[in-house]
Amino acid sequence: MLNRIPPNPIRLGYHGPMAVRVGFDARAAFLDPRRGFGRFTRSVAAALLERSDCELTLFVPAGAELPAPWERAAARVVRLTRPRRGAFLFDPPAWHWTLRRHQVEILHLPAWGIPRAIRVPVVATFHDATPLRFRSPPRRWARRRAIAGIRSLSRATRVHAVSEYARSELLSQVQLEARRVVAVPSGVGAPFGPGPPTEARHLLYVGAADPHKNLGLLVDLLELPGAERLPPLVIAGPAAADPDFRRRGQALRRRGRLRLEHDCSDHELIELYRAALALLFPSRNEGFGLPALEAMACGCPVLAANAGALPEVCGAAAVLLAPDRPEPWLDALRELLERPERRAERVQRSLARAGELPWSRTAQGLVELYREAAAEGARL
Repeated sequence: MLNRIPPNPIRLGYHGPMAVRVGFDARAAFLDPRRGFGRFTRSVAAALLERSDCELTLFVPAGAELPAPWERAAARVVRLTRPRRGAFLFDPPAWHWTLRRHQVEILHLPAWGIPRAIRVPVVATFHDATPLRFRSPPRRWARRRAIAGIRSLSRATRVHAVSEYARSELLSQVQLEARRVVAVPSGVGAPFGPGPPTEARHLLYVGAADPHKNLGLLVDLLELPGAERLPPLVIAGPAAADPDFRRRGQALRRRGRLRLEHDCSDHELIELYRAALALLFPSRNEGFGLPALEAMACGCPVLAANAGALPEVCGAAAVLLAPDRPEPWLDALRELLERPERRAERVQRSLARAGELPWSRTAQGLVELYREAAAEGARL
């Protein structure tokens, strides 16, 4: 079921007796490396491993190749074959057995939900309630599993919401005591950062193609009169492999107005951000919207829907637009293209906003949340 790696005595000594002992389910970082859950999980784990007040036991998939700094910094690494990702909500005996062998004060589950009967305090991350409000993901079985995961958060000692918007969304959809749901914003950091000045070569979208992502607006935008003066659009991430979107964008691809980049490394994604006239983010609902913050950290202006958590995350740095009409998006892009001084202003605002949300701030808030949950668990 698992292959135990012995504790790192140097790291344990470094943490000292006041460090909170946290079990962190890092599997999504390896199983979903290109999606939001996976990117969030990887970044949070890396930020927590840099702290001296958090002794981290990492739960990773069997066979996963860990970054060398993770191997050195983790108190221990536990490689799991069970619980499986697909059976996460239905595999509580595996977690029960694992946590008896690897005792921690807190278990942090950053993705997929909470199985029953976990015998330690649980902090679970809530990303968004999109499956409860939209037909996303489109496959019914996947949406049902996502909804079950959201509702399972009622079992958590504390729920970590990735934004204030996500917190309010969860409390409106699931019966939870408000005190148990705490907003700690996500962040951004290395390797995402600005590069040397470069000519804007394309427009950019990063993410999936689920219905709430509203990619139809981008197709409509490119088909408007006057849009031919804009750079072509690059679709990066899971949306580039979505068969429905590929069919819808066939005509634009034939005309050289649309390019698909499915499996981008961080390095490739950073280069796409840096060379973009703007990131386009028309989603009708986001619990956070990590690509917007990554883009801003790379000096890429953002045009985002005035919806979900995007106004909270982007602040005054982004151009916020209604998600139902493409014409204002075209006007905003023309201004960036024709008035370089306005684009330069947006770049500076973007860099400033990204600097306000480092992953170290997220890690600090999570450690405080772990201590709250541990204290409550000790009283039970």
